[in-house]
Amino acid sequence: MSRKQVTFIVEDEGRDKGKEFLITEMSAWDAEELAEEIYRAMGQGEFNSLPADVVAMGVAGLATVGMSVLSAAPAHVSRPISDKLLSTVDIIISHDGKENQRKVKPIDFEEVATIRALKDKVFELNFGFLALAAA
Repeated sequence: MSRKQVTFIVEDEGRDKGKEFLITEMSAWDAEELAEEIYRAMGQGEFNSLPADVVAMGVAGLATVGMSVLSAAPAHVSRPISDKLLSTVDIIISHDGKENQRKVKPIDFEEVATIRALKDKVFELNFGFLALAAA
C-alpha cells in the first residue's frame, strides 16, 4: 500500500495565496522516530504542561498537543524536528500549462502562516489518526 498524500493549497489572503503543496505521509519508522524526538524535545524544553492522561497515550498523545511542543523547545532541539516535518512537503509549480514538483525550499515561503499551516497539516497526516483512536 502506498503512503497517503494530501494536497494543500494556500487559501488565506497574502503573498502565498494559491501556492500548492503536496504532503506525503512518513514511513511508520520515520514517524515513530519523529515521535520519540518530540518527546525528548518536551523534556529539553521543560514542556511540563501536559496532562498525565495525554502522556499515558504515548505517541497518540502527540497528536493532541501538535506544534505547541516544538514552540516550547529550544531552537537547537526543535529545528531538526521542524526540518523533518517539512521534508515530507513538495511544492507544485505551474507555469505555461506545465507542472513541476520539487521539495520545498525556504525561498518558497513568503508568509510565516503558510509554514505553520504546512507543519500542522504534516503533523495531522502522520499523527492525526492517533488522536481519534485515543479518544
